[in-house]
Amino acid sequence: MKKNIFITTSELVRSAGILVLFLYLGKGIQYLSHLPIPGSIFGLLLLFLALSLRLIPLDYILPTGSFLLNYITLFFVPVGVGLLQYSQLLSTYWVTIVVSSVISTIATLISVGWLYQRLSK
Repeated sequence: MKKNIFITTSELVRSAGILVLFLYLGKGIQYLSHLPIPGSIFGLLLLFLALSLRLIPLDYILPTGSFLLNYITLFFVPVGVGLLQYSQLLSTYWVTIVVSSVISTIATLISVGWLYQRLSK
């Protein structure tokens, strides 16, 4: 019984370590390149490339990834609370925010659909 717990714990630590490694690789790229893109985005792109090229097996990421996905809604609570501080500003510009959100969502859906059709051929 203890062996299963240890294996699960070691897999979780390995998985979290890989995610943290890619996060800091992305932050390093952002620091060196001085681009106005967050380092976490660079890290996600590097992780995507590593998984796509099968440099890292998906099973290595699943323990921490599935755990984080189970609790992803908790990550949005601080954002929602933070928006309450800007309620006056949001009430002034709500139309602009809604229109830009709808347009960007439609543009994303169209571009992802087009890209999927091109890549699936």
